Amino acid sequence: MKINSEKGAVVLIMTSLLILAALILSLGTYKSTFYQIKRSQNEVLAKQGHWRAEGAIECLFTFISETKTEPSLLSKNNSSTEYDNLKSGCGINSPIESLYAKAVSSASSVMTYQLTYEQHNKELIKKSIIPKITYGDGAIQARGNLIIDGSLNVYPDVTGDKIDDKDKCVAIKYTGYIDYRFSGSGLKTLNPEDNGPYDGYKGTCHTSTKSNINISSKTDDPTTSSNFLSDYIQETHYDPFEAFFQKPRSKLAEIKNEYTVISGSKINCDDLIANAFASSDKVWVIGNCDLGDGHSLTSLPKTPRNLVVEDGVLGIFSAVNFYGSVYHLYHHALGLDLTTNWDGMVSANTLTSDDKKTVSHFQAGAFVPTGGLILDTPNSSTLLRGSIVFKYKRAARKEEYNNFIWQKGSWNDL
Repeated sequence: MKINSEKGAVVLIMTSLLILAALILSLGTYKSTFYQIKRSQNEVLAKQGHWRAEGAIECLFTFISETKTEPSLLSKNNSSTEYDNLKSGCGINSPIESLYAKAVSSASSVMTYQLTYEQHNKELIKKSIIPKITYGDGAIQARGNLIIDGSLNVYPDVTGDKIDDKDKCVAIKYTGYIDYRFSGSGLKTLNPEDNGPYDGYKGTCHTSTKSNINISSKTDDPTTSSNFLSDYIQETHYDPFEAFFQKPRSKLAEIKNEYTVISGSKINCDDLIANAFASSDKVWVIGNCDLGDGHSLTSLPKTPRNLVVEDGVLGIFSAVNFYGSVYHLYHHALGLDLTTNWDGMVSANTLTSDDKKTVSHFQAGAFVPTGGLILDTPNSSTLLRGSIVFKYKRAARKEEYNNFIWQKGSWNDL
């Protein structure tokens, strides 16, 4: 009887131990399973956070691209309306989140912005964008008719394309016609300046894009039009505005707000412009402007600048190299007689009465805006008279940075 009791106790103890072992194993398995579930949940949350960050960066880039907002207005905690619109549009409503752009130093002269998304002041994603700069529009761009009376040697722009390892060069892009009246050394396209089209450039033009014209010729005259080679590009519907300002014409008022705006003058307009450039690198003149001999412009330092002249005629009689670009913007009714605009302007003394009716831009001598001459004057003509050596240098232009692309090697840059 005692033996049976002892056997029963042993069986009971063994059974209890087995149950305990099974329970311990179950608890271990449960703990492992719980750990795996928790780990999976954390991975999902981490991926959700990453997707949220990626989406925010994409939204910021789209906001800059669509609204043409200057990225400096979207710096962290900026008080601008644009930054408020960004946060609202991209759903940045939590105080733990930040989405912003900031300028960063670059080894090159190209402005670079870093787009950053943060949570709890910790950067989750940061990617870089750079301006999208277009080349190949020409040293001179004429939206309207262009008359060249004398000699013009152009150190041109380049398209970026090549023929037999030589560059496709662009001297002039135009919409109407070019009327070349031969004298002097003729109408020639030379090789671009070193560092002319862009920093680091060194190359030569393919012969098919190096015009050398030594007789009077017109692009709309079948007997002489073939003298203009492929460095003279006609695009009937070409509009230089957005290529230059990087914003559509609908944002003209916004663009103008970024400039120092002054009134034009029929005397000493160059003095007014030089004074404005003393405190700004972008000057906008409204009305008729006679630069006279342009002497005041020669004292400006060699730093990038833009000069815009709007709603008036522009004249100069002198040999002046202006370090900067000139954008002449004059849209008036077709057939408008411009004679009264030229009244009282010394630069107009050599214009004929017929020229005064139709010419809105007149240069006598050798005025060269190194950063490019853009003639947005669709219903009138430009007359360049004299002996001009136009050494185009893009770096003299104050770039308008409003179109951006992902920096190569940053993200989504295929």
